[in-house]
Amino acid sequence: MLKQDPVDERQGRGSIVNVASMLGIVGAAIKAPAVAYSASKHAVMGLTKTDASLNAPLGVRINALCPGYVATPLLVASAANEMMESEMAKVPIGRYGYMEEIADAAVFLASPMASFMVGAGLIVDGGYTAT
Repeated sequence: MLKQDPVDERQGRGSIVNVASMLGIVGAAIKAPAVAYSASKHAVMGLTKTDASLNAPLGVRINALCPGYVATPLLVASAANEMMESEMAKVPIGRYGYMEEIADAAVFLASPMASFMVGAGLIVDGGYTAT
C-alpha cells in the first residue's frame, strides 16, 4: 500500500479542512465555466472522503467546507450580471455569505467540537442546496 499524505504519526491527532463548494454537493445548473468548477469541487469531496477513511485510524480527521456564494470582491463585481441575479434568487436566506461566516465554519471543523466528524462536507450556503 502506498503511503498517503505525510502525517506525523507521533502526534496521533490532527484535523485537515479541505475547501470544496456547494457546487461540489449539487450539479451546477449554470453554464460553462461552472461545469468544470463543479467537477473539480466534486473531486475535492471524493478526495476528502477517501483520505478521511485512510487517515482516521491515525487520529487525523479530514473534512470539507462547502461554502455558497460569499461576498468577495470578485463576486460582488460580477453581481450585476444576469446570471448572478438568477443564482441569488435560489438562495433562501436572500443574501451573500460573509467571509467571517465561512471562517467560523472552518474553525468549527478544525476544533474539538467536530471531533466525531470524519469525511463530511459542511455546507454553509444560505440554503442553496436545500431547495
